[in-house]
Amino acid sequence: MIFTTNEKYEQAILSTLIHIQTHLEADLKLDTLAEHAGFSAYHFHRIFRESIGEPVKEYVRRLRLEKAAYRLKVSEEAILRLALESGFKTHESFTRAFRRQFGVTPNEYRDHFLRASNARKKQIQPKYIADFNMKDESGLLPNGSTSKQVRMENARQIIVAFIRHVGQYEKLLDKDSPMSLLWEELFTWGNANGLINADSLLIGIPQDDPSVTPPEKQRFDICVQIPEFRNPSGHIGCQTIPAGMFGVGRHYGSFDNLADTYVHVYDSFVTTGKYNLRAQTPFEVYSYSNVKGDIRIHFTDVYLPIEKKKQNKGD
Repeated sequence: MIFTTNEKYEQAILSTLIHIQTHLEADLKLDTLAEHAGFSAYHFHRIFRESIGEPVKEYVRRLRLEKAAYRLKVSEEAILRLALESGFKTHESFTRAFRRQFGVTPNEYRDHFLRASNARKKQIQPKYIADFNMKDESGLLPNGSTSKQVRMENARQIIVAFIRHVGQYEKLLDKDSPMSLLWEELFTWGNANGLINADSLLIGIPQDDPSVTPPEKQRFDICVQIPEFRNPSGHIGCQTIPAGMFGVGRHYGSFDNLADTYVHVYDSFVTTGKYNLRAQTPFEVYSYSNVKGDIRIHFTDVYLPIEKKKQNKGD
């Protein structure tokens, strides 16, 4: 197959972005990434900056710090461990970089979100419904509501084809959202390659925490399950959702108030003190119907990666 120059660049950059997000703790120097992409360091630096809008070094540093900020919010991991996992050699160098990025020290950042979490618990609860099958008086599922029921699921590895949307998550909820068009493009590509069928899962992966990452840089991967890994094709990429244990909650209807379902699952498993949140990206699985290319979402299952909390001796 003969690719145009732009297609070759798109595929190389997309492959590199997936490599970066799955190897943030590894050596991600310019020369290493350029070799991965198949370009000289000079050429790769130029096309990366043109495509992403940030130099490679700054992009990697930002993702590492944002991941550390997220872990500070949701875990009890030692700051030194987070620093080392973020590619910093000392607690001090990590603290300086973190302060430059977020305006506060890691300790101050963690304390702020701990206070906010405690205050949130006292606020009004989301609009719950009793169980997955409950309907209102009209016989319809309440729109934009969260089921009180949650479940734990040991999910298998899932391979997905995806198109990445970069920009404010809330824009995907707009009337003129590109989400349906992007899924239609994925279905067209998947059908042409014999990779999808009526049982293929429709999945969304919010790669960033919207309370951490600036709106214009938030990454959301619109995905469809495929049976085997494929190399990138233009701006359609491929990635793997690792197997593992997940806490799962269900959200009905439109994406309004979807954040409430994330909070409910988190509170049901992590806030209780029985589980920790694993360092894996959450994802969403959509129950849908495809009516002549029109994707209609009925409910959304939110998957939060969890692990059993280790008990200290004597507990």
